Amino acid sequence: MKTILFCLFVFISMLLPCNSSRAYGQSVEKITAIKNPVAQLEAALQLPVKFEGDTLKLKNALAPLLEMADKKRSVALKWAYYMRMVDGLSIAYDRINPASERYYRLAEQLLRVHPNIELEMLGCAREGYYNFIYRRVKEAFPFFLRANDLKSKVNIRKIPLVVKHYQFMASFYSYIGDQANAVVYLEEALPFTKSSSRERVDLINSIAVYLGKDSLNHQAFTYLNRAMTEAELAKDSVWIGIISGNLADHAWRSGNREHAIALVKKNIDLSMRYNERKDAMRANLNLANWYIELKEWKLAERYVLACESLMEDKPYFLKYKMELAKSKSGIMRGLGRSGEELKQLHLYLMLKDSLEKRMNDKEIQKMLWQRESEKYNRTIQATEERRIRTKRMYQFIGIVLSLIFAIVVLLVNKSKIKIKMRNTLLERDQLALAYEKQLLDHELLMLRNSLNESTDTIRQNDVTIQQLREELVKISETDPAYMTQVTDNLNALLQYHIMTDERWQKFKQVFNKVYPAYLTQMRQTYPKVTENDLKILALLKLDLSNASMSELLCVSVEAVRKAKQRLKKKLEQTQE
Repeated sequence: MKTILFCLFVFISMLLPCNSSRAYGQSVEKITAIKNPVAQLEAALQLPVKFEGDTLKLKNALAPLLEMADKKRSVALKWAYYMRMVDGLSIAYDRINPASERYYRLAEQLLRVHPNIELEMLGCAREGYYNFIYRRVKEAFPFFLRANDLKSKVNIRKIPLVVKHYQFMASFYSYIGDQANAVVYLEEALPFTKSSSRERVDLINSIAVYLGKDSLNHQAFTYLNRAMTEAELAKDSVWIGIISGNLADHAWRSGNREHAIALVKKNIDLSMRYNERKDAMRANLNLANWYIELKEWKLAERYVLACESLMEDKPYFLKYKMELAKSKSGIMRGLGRSGEELKQLHLYLMLKDSLEKRMNDKEIQKMLWQRESEKYNRTIQATEERRIRTKRMYQFIGIVLSLIFAIVVLLVNKSKIKIKMRNTLLERDQLALAYEKQLLDHELLMLRNSLNESTDTIRQNDVTIQQLREELVKISETDPAYMTQVTDNLNALLQYHIMTDERWQKFKQVFNKVYPAYLTQMRQTYPKVTENDLKILALLKLDLSNASMSELLCVSVEAVRKAKQRLKKKLEQTQE
């Protein structure tokens, strides 16, 4: 049965120009005229990108698409530009390369700013297949997992080139042995193919192949017959031959050997006529094995030699080379050529060892896929649990805040009633309340306003402190109780006014925002300055008086003067 090499090359075929008259080959100007956004995106995703390795020519060719995307502010077209740059660079380098991956990251960043779930899914599918086709299978896992997770959330009708993108997914899932999921992707894509088209025939035949790999032979036979009907309606001789070969396998297993041989010969004839060498090679080998089973040694030898002439020296022919060596050893034994039989058996065992090593690698990759899938599912589950916990936490906080608000409202109402009843008593406390309010206002100003406003506050505090001190002198003898209250308020204001280490750090943050790099530059220019020197420099920059500095730093005015003199000497010494 056909192993669907097409699925392994569909990524490359999507990168190369195709013959679709609907979109591919259209100029950027014509793409602009397309009104349907999905059709417009499909046209952009099929612009030519093969320029014989000339990356500069590639970039110049796609530049009009980027210009149009920017002009129209179209996220989809800009994303398409990034994807085509990836495709073109993949062709140019024919390997994984940093330039392609950079454009994948640009596309990812674009969708992070402008979310689009359909484009996100396609980006993951394309990057996953990009890694897969260049044999970085493990690196492809996260992208396919994410794409598969998004599949249930997307609108399939908004997906451009849905058939090819779903073929990407199906090909990968078939590779890791999940034929059921591969079939699901192709069946969902099937309604988007045209009746009696080569694309539709290929899709139905691929479904049959995947079902056959899962030993669902009856269902596979049904799909093969559907594929043959479509191929005959399309008059596609190549696919008629390929499907004939697949039907031949089914006929042989069913015991209808003459019909099976006739079908596979038809496959060989049509494949050779239309230069489908790989399919003809497989069909010849298949027919040779059947003749070995029938002990028709000469006929078997004839078809084995035909198969051998069509083989190429490429990695994916290893399996067929191994089968060929085994078939040739059987034929040599039947013809009595023991020396040739041993030679072919030796070659068969060597090829088998090589293939088993590759199969072991494939099994390891499948195990890694299973582990990555479980890890991804656990991550998704943990994320959902965190989301639920966060939601519940916010609900709890909302309830608590509502209760606090209700309590506050009740307390405020109660306070209002008490205030009305005690107006006369509160009059003598108004001054203290005014001081407290003033302190709160100063605190808010320090938090909300710029450094200039903070400086004004410092100066205003100096005036207030001076007034309080003068008031203390006036009332010291007349009202001792009131004097105690004013003294307390003055001490509180002084305590607030003093620049502690903690307040200095906050002050320095604000100062650095208003005068960027001033203090840093001073420290670099004058390495001998200390943290206290920096305080003096900052206060000098704000043009504060010595009196204000003394209040802030909780030192005498004379100490401020001496500190300034010492600082001046340090600066002069550094300059010398």
